[in-house]
Amino acid sequence: MKWFHNLAIARKLAMAFALTTLMTIGLGCFALLRLEASNDQLQLVSTVDMPSVQYMGEVRSQLGEFRTFELAQLTRIDEPEAVADYNKRMADSKRIVDEQQKLYEALPSDPKEDALYAKVKQGVDAYFAARQEIDKALDAGDVAAAQTVADEKSRPRRRALFAALKALDEHNIGTMNAQIAEANATHASSVRAIIAGVVALALLAIFLGWVITRAITGPLGRVLHAVRSVSHGDLSARIGQAGEDELGQMLHATEDMMKMLRRFSQDAQHMAQMHAGENISQRIPEDFPGIYGELAKGINTMMFEHLDAFNDAVAILNRYAIGDLTQDARRLPGQRANLHESMDQAKASLSAINAEIKRLSIAAAAGDFSVRGDAERFQFDFRIMIEGLNSMMSVNDRNLGQLSELLQAIARGDLTVRMDGDFHGVFARMRDDANATVAQLTDIVGHIQDASVHINTAASEIASGNADLSSRTEQQAANLEETAASMEELTSTVRQNAESARQANQLAIGAAGVASKGGDVVGQVVTTMQDIESSSRKIAEIISVIDGIAFQTNILALNAAVEAARAGEQGRGFAVVASEVRTLAQRSAGAAKEIKGLIETSVDKVADGSRLVHQAGTTMGEIVASVQRVTDIMAEISAASQEQSAGIEQVNQTITQMDEVTQQNAALVEEASAAARAMEEQAAALSETVDVFKLDPQQAAAAPVAAVIKRARAMAPAMGKTINSAPAAKTASDLAEAGDWQEF
Repeated sequence: MKWFHNLAIARKLAMAFALTTLMTIGLGCFALLRLEASNDQLQLVSTVDMPSVQYMGEVRSQLGEFRTFELAQLTRIDEPEAVADYNKRMADSKRIVDEQQKLYEALPSDPKEDALYAKVKQGVDAYFAARQEIDKALDAGDVAAAQTVADEKSRPRRRALFAALKALDEHNIGTMNAQIAEANATHASSVRAIIAGVVALALLAIFLGWVITRAITGPLGRVLHAVRSVSHGDLSARIGQAGEDELGQMLHATEDMMKMLRRFSQDAQHMAQMHAGENISQRIPEDFPGIYGELAKGINTMMFEHLDAFNDAVAILNRYAIGDLTQDARRLPGQRANLHESMDQAKASLSAINAEIKRLSIAAAAGDFSVRGDAERFQFDFRIMIEGLNSMMSVNDRNLGQLSELLQAIARGDLTVRMDGDFHGVFARMRDDANATVAQLTDIVGHIQDASVHINTAASEIASGNADLSSRTEQQAANLEETAASMEELTSTVRQNAESARQANQLAIGAAGVASKGGDVVGQVVTTMQDIESSSRKIAEIISVIDGIAFQTNILALNAAVEAARAGEQGRGFAVVASEVRTLAQRSAGAAKEIKGLIETSVDKVADGSRLVHQAGTTMGEIVASVQRVTDIMAEISAASQEQSAGIEQVNQTITQMDEVTQQNAALVEEASAAARAMEEQAAALSETVDVFKLDPQQAAAAPVAAVIKRARAMAPAMGKTINSAPAAKTASDLAEAGDWQEF
């Protein structure tokens, strides 16, 4: 067997595999032939025998249902719908029987099967012929005849048919069982032959494997021992003698490799000893052949690359220590990547903590204190740092949230909300300032609400007084019209006195009576004008009070706007309300000033009318004296009549002027009444505007408002005295007030 051992491994394996392949092919061909025979037998069973049994079984089933429908129809013969339904069902069953017979006839068969099937076919035809007789009897209405046919013909024929079907099924089943038994026998013999061939093939393969294994495993064992020794660091193993095949050559090559490794190991140990000392520049000689030289060169390169990477890592860590995270560690391949990966992790941790702190600081600078740092990403002191920042953000968020809720409540007009809780430092001062602001706003809004109520009341009183004044002024105008008519009659009488001296005495007496009446009327006019003047002065005083209230309201609205501006964005809604209050107060002040101007003009006109009426009274006194003298001095009647005519003409003009002034006063009073109504509506609008605020009833500031109203009323008499002292010109105080309003 030496020749076999000296053969190449490829030839050894080729001989073994060729022999086993030939035996496997032979065994496979034999198995295919036996399987083909079994498959033909099973194909015959599945395509012929089983369908035969299946078709005849379906025929038997449909005939049984046909008979059931037939008997059920005879029991319900008096129900046309049931009869028709059963006829349909029986027709379907007959159709299925015909279809199954056609399928059965298409299958191959033997002579005995054909004879048995002929009997079945005859029995089916006879059974259906009996059914036709039943249908004819039923169509004729003879139920008894139909029942007789069913009992005497249909039943025996059906029993004979089922006996024929049973014989045919037994034959088909016997044929199928025989085919199956033959297939089973063929399969059993095939299995035995295949098992014998497999056993023989296995024995041959085992023998060949044993021989080849011995030829291969011996040298491989020695090579394995040498390689294992090398893997354990033992380079003292010896190979010994070897053959001429590939394994022998492998043994020689292994011996050479171990010699080379011994030398390489010695040089590497020498370099390690030198590097352990002070000479880290020692290298492994690179004169080794092939891969060993490259390996020596690679080790040298690796050592110095490690030194360079170490120095670079130290330099970058120094940059990280001063906060410069812009540089990355030098990328190193393989396991040396652990160095730059560790440094990258350190940089990532520093960058992450820096990013978290930056994100929290940016959010805090933007006013968003709901942001939290992800403390779960960090460990140890980094985690404690992020948790501390989160705690700070949470405290700020909670405290500023309460302040925001307070400002939102103020924007909604709810001044009952306060900041409550345990605050510290600047948040405690913020809480106290916010609560003080709300308290101040509550006081201001309370003042404005109370002031609007008083303004509304005062405006109503002014409107009522103006209405009364208008009525009295209209009455005065009517009296002046009557006086004017009387003066025209007096003028006509004086003229007639000049024409006729005889009637002078009678005309003088009449003129005296008329003059006396005129004097009374003029006296009444003087009294009325004095009342008008007094009423005008009172109206001026009331308007001064209203102007003072409007001024105070505007001051309160200005204070409210200032407080809203201090509140910033959250007080914008309150600032709008304060602006509306200021606008209403300015409009009220403007209306009060217009009314005040109208009243002052009316006072001036009334003063002029009083002066004219006083002159008229003097003139009427002279007329009365002249009339009395007419009776004594008839000679001077012509001259006296002329003077009297001129005086009466002047009185008539004066009265006409008084009438015009009175009508103007009436128009001014109507305008004052309309302005008072407008002021009343504006005061109501002001009250509705400030009603949007929700106040605590216990904190209502009624007393301060009452004090403001009291001071405004106290100012009214002084302002009225100023008007009376100079009714025809603007006073210095009026100009000052106008300047104050211009500032607003």
